[in-house]
Amino acid sequence: MEPIVFDGVGTVQIYGPDGKLKYLDDKITKVTLQLQFDWQKVMGGDSGYAFHYTAQDLADKASIEIPRFSNILAEIFQGAESEKGTVYFDETEQGFLDAASGYTIKAPAKFKGALVAASDKVYLKDIETGELTELTRVASTPTAEQYVITADGNIKSDASNGNKLIAVTYKWSKEKGTRSGLSGIRRPKPFKFVHRFSLADDRTGNEVPCQLTIWKALGGGTTDVSQERKKATSNTLALEIMDPGISPDNPDGYAAELIFGI
Repeated sequence: MEPIVFDGVGTVQIYGPDGKLKYLDDKITKVTLQLQFDWQKVMGGDSGYAFHYTAQDLADKASIEIPRFSNILAEIFQGAESEKGTVYFDETEQGFLDAASGYTIKAPAKFKGALVAASDKVYLKDIETGELTELTRVASTPTAEQYVITADGNIKSDASNGNKLIAVTYKWSKEKGTRSGLSGIRRPKPFKFVHRFSLADDRTGNEVPCQLTIWKALGGGTTDVSQERKKATSNTLALEIMDPGISPDNPDGYAAELIFGI
């Protein structure tokens, strides 16, 4: 095979121990495989050269860089537990209390969720000092120190609080949500990693199909869920290469292999 320059990105496929596809992404920014083989020098006599070399354990390094988050990435590389179902959000809002119509919280309607009963707290907020004065929730006919709230999140108080700034804290739920639970005893499960990409043959100009397969890997590295203004995060995920043993798909028991269609 003619020498070829590596400059492709391609797609990433990750398969679970059961062989089912768990993750597929074509927006990756980097895939790294660095094969390393080191020796332990055995010295003796007067010579400055070793007379024997003992092979050390293999120190191959593999990683991928992905500029977006997925709960599946957290599951594969951080051992998170992903759950689908009802999720709960802690919300805060600020707004002015109208003397007649009051103030209606926005998040549940905006995200098609529901206000969690009895989770609300309302505070008068001094515009100049920011000082908060908590109001007491009552069932009806509130005074200047009280408020009422309907099931859909409309807040009213005494007319004397009209046009005053309020801060509201509450919980709301959404039936169709995703939760990534990260415990202190989490451990990722092994997976099969495939990087499918194409390169250019500089001699012919033809596109060359290529594939990197790591038959058994364990996740690690950094799954970044930070937020910084005007900057997107990127996940730098490490793959620990394991001895896969032999299987019908991998009868030679290779740990990793590169395939070129040339």
